[in-house]
Amino acid sequence: MIPTVATGVLIFARLAGLLMVLPGVSSRAVPGFARLVLAMPLTLLLLPAASERSVPAALSTLFAQIAGEALLGVAMGFCVSLVFSSLSTAADVISAQSGLQIASMLDPLTMSQPGAAGVLVTWLGTGIFFGGNLHLRCLVALGDSLHSLPPGQVVSSFGAGSVIVPLGGVVLSTGIQLAGPIIAFVFCVNLGLSLLGRMAPGLQLFFAVGPTLTVAASLVLLAVTLPALLNAWYGSLPVGFDVLASLLASAG
Repeated sequence: MIPTVATGVLIFARLAGLLMVLPGVSSRAVPGFARLVLAMPLTLLLLPAASERSVPAALSTLFAQIAGEALLGVAMGFCVSLVFSSLSTAADVISAQSGLQIASMLDPLTMSQPGAAGVLVTWLGTGIFFGGNLHLRCLVALGDSLHSLPPGQVVSSFGAGSVIVPLGGVVLSTGIQLAGPIIAFVFCVNLGLSLLGRMAPGLQLFFAVGPTLTVAASLVLLAVTLPALLNAWYGSLPVGFDVLASLLASAG
């Protein structure tokens, strides 16, 4: 009985660490207590998949194992959350280039004040994440990790950096690529206004109608390209699960 409880506590720690950074669930709008309550029934579901571990003789060893399991869960969720953030990166770039950043509003998911485009795509991305059952895929990956990395096993963290750090570059490049059409379009609009301003200096077109025209045109283009942008972003999410698999392999 005691080994079963100890195993359950370790699984709970790994699962709680995952939920603390999982997209959507890790939102500040979701109370931390609610995440812990959600982790309890999930722990009972995953408990039969793990082999029982003997209770350490020293209490400090048990606490160290719990901390290690929590850190492993955080690392697993961070891989998925980092790829998810490429959509926010694209939205921030679009808002900055098109002038939409001026209209900032409170986002209850992050308790920050991004542009209107950032709030819109973050909510849409969260809906796609759960609608595509990617949260279930994260739980499946955690269940599989109980076999490759049994609870309480000593985990090597030396290879984690070499796996996670390159993912940051992939996320940044993905965000820039997603925002590429808007960036190119805004550049063409500003270039055209600059040329017109050079031909008719007295009209001051760039300063008179430039910001309004840029925002209006960007909104139209964003409305047209948003489905393709979200589809391309959804296609990039499996990269996070591939990195997650590599992380578990390097930690073993």
